[in-house]
Amino acid sequence: MATQARRLDVSEFDFDDVKDNLKTFLRAQTEFTDYDFEGAGINILLDILAYNTHYLGFNSNMLANEMFIDTASIRSSIVSHAKTLGYEVGSATAPKATVNVTMNNASTSTRTIPAGTTFSTTVDGVSFQFVTVSDITANKSALDIIFNNVEIFEGTFITQRYTVDSSDADQRFVVNDNRIDISSLSVVVQNSVSDTTTSTYTKATDITQLTGDSAVFFLQEVESGKFEVYFGDGVVSKSISDGNIVLLTYVATNKELANGASTFSNTGAIDGETDITVTTVGSADGGGERE
Repeated sequence: MATQARRLDVSEFDFDDVKDNLKTFLRAQTEFTDYDFEGAGINILLDILAYNTHYLGFNSNMLANEMFIDTASIRSSIVSHAKTLGYEVGSATAPKATVNVTMNNASTSTRTIPAGTTFSTTVDGVSFQFVTVSDITANKSALDIIFNNVEIFEGTFITQRYTVDSSDADQRFVVNDNRIDISSLSVVVQNSVSDTTTSTYTKATDITQLTGDSAVFFLQEVESGKFEVYFGDGVVSKSISDGNIVLLTYVATNKELANGASTFSNTGAIDGETDITVTTVGSADGGGERE
């Protein structure tokens, strides 16, 4: 044990761990027996050594991650390198328009435009469908109910369901359509088939701010350009359990084809109302290929 204690452990690169290893190494030396490493001036020197080691380890890691990017020729390889650098590869983007929706002479005081409500338009003689991606509620003003600045996305509104089964080691929550616009993705977890209580999970953006109770999901591009949703383990964000139902809703888009669409109409009744006027606030734009 004495011989082992006199060796410097070089397996750690985080600042606190490096500093602790240096202290352990020095305490094992007869020259520093009973030395106060916390209050002495050597504590500052240990900080400098630990910071220097931490910086060198970080730089070496970044260099190793970046050195093969310029020679990668397969998309999956580039995506893999980007992930190690903390960079999320962009998906296809759906053309997005903004409209006002007026329910004329509404029969009730409150109405809701459900997620997935469709609107139609035509660009260069070709018909396209735009959809809402979340529920929107408004109240009656005078005789009408007006929904201002409703964002609609070009494409098909899709819902996928997965029942969590930890006994299936290969279970994954993969978005089936590689035309997804990830900005439209919503992830909801239902407790079980019998318990319809749901929790909405948000996309993780800063892992350092997460706790074991953070209801977040993570996203990565996998094979065939599809995206996979995955969850925490109960330590780094909240985990999911057997019997939970994972609901993925998103828009699969035709990308740039509907850019420029400027006239929209509802394709049917909305929440029971049929006398509806749709006014364009902003024409469709932003549609494009995946990065």
